[in-house]
Amino acid sequence: MAEVEFEAIRPLLNISDVHIAATRSYLVDGETFRTIAKRHGWSHQAVADSVNGVWNTFQKYLEGQQLARSIASVPLPAGWERVELVAPSDLIAKFKKQVAKVSRELAKTK
Repeated sequence: MAEVEFEAIRPLLNISDVHIAATRSYLVDGETFRTIAKRHGWSHQAVADSVNGVWNTFQKYLEGQQLARSIASVPLPAGWERVELVAPSDLIAKFKKQVAKVSRELAKTK
């Protein structure tokens, strides 16, 4: 796993900093389970469990990225654009309501 990939999923990990460091040692740095287990005083299985948990999170992350690409390729109605919006939450909520209203009106005309 590339370092950038590991850093992308790091906020998704609900494990201790020690487990993050240990799994990074295996997945990014290529250290062996034996080396990591010895360093932390863990069993081989404890290292494997930690690595497997992070790997599963990474796989889910990749699935989400694929889904996002699929959604991005869906054709939009004429006159619509796809954007990324960064704004206060209350404004985003109002915007979503307005978009939903326009979408319902558009659906009625079909």
